[in-house]
Amino acid sequence: MRPPERITLVSIALTTGLGLLEVGLWSAFGLLAFLAAGLDALFDTFTSLCVLGGLRVSRRPADRNHHYGHGQAEMLVSLLLSCVLILAALRIILLSLGAGEPERPPVRLFLVAGAAVPAFAVLGAGKLRAGRRWGNPSVVADGYHTLSDALASALVLAALVSVRAGLGWMDALASFLISLLLIYWGICVGREAVGSLMGAAPRGFASEVRRACLGVKGVRSYHRCRARRVGSRIHADLHLQVDPSLSVGKAHEVASRVERKLRRRVPELSSLVVHVEPSGRRGGRKR
Repeated sequence: MRPPERITLVSIALTTGLGLLEVGLWSAFGLLAFLAAGLDALFDTFTSLCVLGGLRVSRRPADRNHHYGHGQAEMLVSLLLSCVLILAALRIILLSLGAGEPERPPVRLFLVAGAAVPAFAVLGAGKLRAGRRWGNPSVVADGYHTLSDALASALVLAALVSVRAGLGWMDALASFLISLLLIYWGICVGREAVGSLMGAAPRGFASEVRRACLGVKGVRSYHRCRARRVGSRIHADLHLQVDPSLSVGKAHEVASRVERKLRRRVPELSSLVVHVEPSGRRGGRKR
């Protein structure tokens, strides 16, 4: 089992347990901040399950009807995650507007909120590390969601302190701030997913192509560089302009060196089609 899947399974177990506990504490003590944090954690469980399914679907090889594989399943999961976050946030905001004064919380509730902060922070950082290392955008998106759980738990802790000091309105304020956090992450995740599904060029890829081409002897210029992300992988094509006097074998070797160098610089690069043509044509980029 790959690290992204392993840490996603750990996340499912942790967020389910803490989420149910926090919702139970809201039911027992009426603290709306616990409900917001608990729903946030339980939605993290739901999205982690979606991420796990997306990771497995995206690994299916290319077939007759999907020439580029099934990697966009991860983007669909990320888009679903975005919608879930925003809907959850709007629901919590509605609840906070009509919330009454909560009961004075017992000291033991501080232990729950205090333990949840480092637990979610460590888990979220682990997801980000695994997702970036293995090139899984849905795991990275889920990692940011888990970090929002840590911040939500910190807000719960602040609300507990305030309510115990007699500032009952801080409970509704904390739940409102958690909701704004969910909306922010939902917009960020959704924007990236939609961009990928619409074929947006991967950020920073053009500059990596320029460095790779200009660093290979025999490349005079390049043009028509196109790339798109399919799930966690990148597919690209590129036109190289070389000395017209080069033999077919020599020109092919130049193209192969460019491809090898670019693959080293961009580990997510899954396929690269390099078209070689003689220099002198219009549209190329000079070295």
